[in-house]
Amino acid sequence: MLVCLGVAAVAAVLALALAVDHHSGVYGSALAPQVRLSAAAPLLVVPVWGLRRSRVGPRVLAVAGGIAGAVSLGCSAWMHVAAGQLGLSARRADAYTLFEVSSLIVVLALTVRHGAAWPASVAAVVLCAAVVLRPVAVEVSENSLIVALFCAFAVCAALVGALVARLVAVERRRHTEQVRLEQRLAFARDLHDFVAHHVTGIVVQAQGAQVVATSRPEMTASALGQIERAAAEALRALRHMVSGLRTEAGLVPAGDMEQLRSLVADFALPGGGRARLQQEGPVGSLPAAPMVVVHRVVMESLTNVRKHAPSSRKVSVMLRVHSGTAELDIVNDRPGPGADTAGYGLIGLEERVTAEGGTFQAGPADQGQWRVSARIPFSSVWRDLP
Repeated sequence: MLVCLGVAAVAAVLALALAVDHHSGVYGSALAPQVRLSAAAPLLVVPVWGLRRSRVGPRVLAVAGGIAGAVSLGCSAWMHVAAGQLGLSARRADAYTLFEVSSLIVVLALTVRHGAAWPASVAAVVLCAAVVLRPVAVEVSENSLIVALFCAFAVCAALVGALVARLVAVERRRHTEQVRLEQRLAFARDLHDFVAHHVTGIVVQAQGAQVVATSRPEMTASALGQIERAAAEALRALRHMVSGLRTEAGLVPAGDMEQLRSLVADFALPGGGRARLQQEGPVGSLPAAPMVVVHRVVMESLTNVRKHAPSSRKVSVMLRVHSGTAELDIVNDRPGPGADTAGYGLIGLEERVTAEGGTFQAGPADQGQWRVSARIPFSSVWRDLP
């Protein structure tokens, strides 16, 4: 909308300038051929304006702007020579056109704003010279010098405005790329959480199936079914994340309380160890943002138990919600991640929790247990509630 209004305003100014020039009679003077050609030079940019968003558009636009300025300079030199040959008087020497000067300033602004860097810088120099020298092309007089001074002011204003707009656009693109990079890093962390969890589950179920295959063959079918479900879930998560990376949409797999209960209930270890979820407070009213973090912390913690403490017999998951804070504690009864203490999994969890303004701790607890604790405030994100 603003672009359309700007184009309409520029078109109105140029139309008014053309009407003033026509009324002054400069197009019917003895220098009419040179004046008409010089006034038509800026129109060279119009056909290539639509190409500015293409791959070669900025370079073509800058070259067209430079050619328009060069043609204007050439016509100014031609007018100076022709005026000397014709012996025009000082009164008729003011054969500059308001339309040409205005259109050259517009071309200068467009070239600096949208043109390729190096061609645009060269074209800007040529266009500035064409605008400032145009009033004194026929003869240097007091009036022409005053007009040339005003043209210099107008050129400076157009240059500053175009450069500021260009720098703002560059900063906006840089910020957009930074946001996209952060989104991709978040997607990568989610991909690790989902796929690692399900793949370790598949490995555990396959190991269990091998153990019971000889002694209790009837249990093999159940284990294979669990392996199939875990593989299907891992494949779904992988497709979801790859789709998010491809489309660059802000799609992060969500987690809710039902998914958290299912995650804990389906957890199993080769030795028969299970996980138990305990809840305190209004956990069902937990907003979406902290709920996603809670889901990721539980998923990564259970994955680490499978990888580094498969002999655990009991895993306790405690979720407390009170006073605008979600408190999460995951404790297993065997030593914990070991080498993974400084690994990317726990580092990623800490980054995710602290990004929400919370605190995260992971380390040995009493009696050789391993504890993962997270405190996530959510008073500032109650707006996420439906």
